[in-house]
Amino acid sequence: MKSPVGTYELSGGAVLRVFADPGHSDGYGLEITHNGESVRYDGGHTAREVHAFMNLFT
Repeated sequence: MKSPVGTYELSGGAVLRVFADPGHSDGYGLEITHNGESVRYDGGHTAREVHAFMNLFT
């Protein structure tokens, strides 16, 4: 599956940043920013999980 690393616009004006998770060699972390506030979700999400998340909110 293609690496999802990058920045994506979500519905409602939020921005999703996907980055390689240094704690998990094959996982990804997520950071969502909206109206100047950010929430970060680390934890080794798989590329499949990230793609599913993006499909729900783009």
